[in-house]
Order: sequence, then C-alpha cells, then structure tokens
Amino acid sequence: MLTREENEALTRVGPGTPAGELLRRYWHPISLAQDLSDESPTKFVRVLGEDLVLFRDKSGRTGLIADKCAHRNASLVYGREEERGISCAYHGWLYDCEGNILETPPERNDAVMKNVKTIAYPAVVYCGLIWAYMGPDPVPPMTHYDTLFRDDVHRKVVLHPVLDCNWFQAMENSM
Repeated sequence: MLTREENEALTRVGPGTPAGELLRRYWHPISLAQDLSDESPTKFVRVLGEDLVLFRDKSGRTGLIADKCAHRNASLVYGREEERGISCAYHGWLYDCEGNILETPPERNDAVMKNVKTIAYPAVVYCGLIWAYMGPDPVPPMTHYDTLFRDDVHRKVVLHPVLDCNWFQAMENSM
C-alpha cells in the first residue's frame, strides 16, 4: 500500500511534479492525425495535466500551444487557422506553432510581441498519429522502436475511451 505522499509523487503529472518532469522527456501520441482537417482545424487536448490546443495552420504545420490566449484568456480552440499560425477568435492575436505572438490587432504592440510568448510544444505527425514532446531542450529525435519505424509491417491504431483515473492506476490494472 502506498502512502499518500508516494501516491502523489507517482500520479501527479503536471508541470514541476516528479512524474510529470519524467514523462515530459518522452514523445507521446496525443491525437489521430485525421482529427485535424479543413473542417476541424483545431482540437482541445489535455496532456500531462495541461490544457492545450492542437492545430494545423494553412501552410500545413502542426502546432500545440496553451489553450488560453495571453491577451484575454479566450480559448484558442475557437481560433482561426492562418497561413502563419492560429489567431484568437476574440481579438485576433496571431500565434505561430512555437508560441510566438506575430500580430496584436487592432494596433501593433512591439513590446508584447517581443516579450510575451505562450506555452508551445513540438508536434509531429507520424504513422497517422500526432506526437508531442513536452520536455526541456534539446528536443530529442523520436525513439526508433522497430514497430513504429519499420516499413514492412501493418499498423492498427485502437482508441480506448477516456478513463477517469490516473495513469498509474490504468497501467497497474493492465499488468
């Protein structure tokens, strides 16, 4: 039986927690690539305790940034995809895939664009999945597990319903 402190250390995965800092050092599949389309260019995702928005801009790049706009805290899941990123539906602040603010309509604010940045994580599409790395720099290459990178295999992605428990309980139960 785990103590309360041991359980907290193993199961909390938010930023700054022991388990969260460990798990952020790996690439995680966070969505099916087909979930982003011209009809649905954004998707809300909660990954390792963080609320994020996944999007594909009009130039085809995939972005993963904090869900809330740095200006008025509006959800970016309702944002518009643009050629250079995603713009907030509320006042139109434009963010690129790296979390940089590119525009602050209706007036240009150079101080904000130089000094304010939203949380952003690298996201790549591979094998029909979108993968995210949420750890410190430098960003490592994806581990070349043979089941992911071989060309002579058939892959099948199975989605399971969201479990209302922590990751440790799900793993313990699957053992």
